[in-house]
Amino acid sequence: MLQGEKLRSEPEIIPPDQADPRTARGTPRMRVFIDAHDTERVYVAKIRPIGTFLAVLATGILSAVLLILLFATFLIWVPLVVFFIVGAIIAGLLRTYHRRRH
Repeated sequence: MLQGEKLRSEPEIIPPDQADPRTARGTPRMRVFIDAHDTERVYVAKIRPIGTFLAVLATGILSAVLLILLFATFLIWVPLVVFFIVGAIIAGLLRTYHRRRH
């Protein structure tokens, strides 16, 4: 090992059946520990059915809001585009009308 080079460690993967017995049911679902040797341990728990339901519900609500905003934007632009097209047609008709008069 070269002088000044930092020692690198591999992540420790702990199987679910060998989880830390100190974790009680009321503790946070994810914890990160860093010890004096810069070693990190990340504990992530499985999502319960209620958590899955809430995640799906939040995703559905967010999707519905984005869809409503998309439709609202579309409904604002349709009259503007129609207005400009009709204006261009009227301007073209007036231009040909004035050319015929002269």
